[in-house]
Amino acid sequence: MGWLVVQGGSGSGQDSGSGSDSAADSAAGSRQGVQESGPGRAGYLACARLVAEGTVAEVEPVPGTGQDRVTLDVDRYYKPAKGQDRVVFPMDEDAAPEPRPGERVLVGITRGQAQPDLWKAGEKEIAPERARIVAALPESGTLPCE
Repeated sequence: MGWLVVQGGSGSGQDSGSGSDSAADSAAGSRQGVQESGPGRAGYLACARLVAEGTVAEVEPVPGTGQDRVTLDVDRYYKPAKGQDRVVFPMDEDAAPEPRPGERVLVGITRGQAQPDLWKAGEKEIAPERARIVAALPESGTLPCE
């Protein structure tokens, strides 16, 4: 169920397998805006479909894809404000740091994407991002995703 929730995206009704050049251009523009605003900033949060903190429950290789399926037990949602206790998402096998069961992580996934573009592991890495996210949340609700 968590896999479907994470894969569902923003509910815009767009099928990830279809679209036009203008949809692709829009997605590219959204990613550029996200990159310019940086993780933890209001612009990033405005375009994120998931920002959450939790513990990696499981990491399973997906044969023939070069990806792992990561299951995260979520204990704190930043965006949306609340959700499922568990989310599942794909992640490149060579991601750094490598996801490990039992590890505390902060994850962010931008609208239209399946994989995280924000991935921090361990309290030392998570704490500064958490502070930026908490500070930027109020402003992010007033910004469009550009």
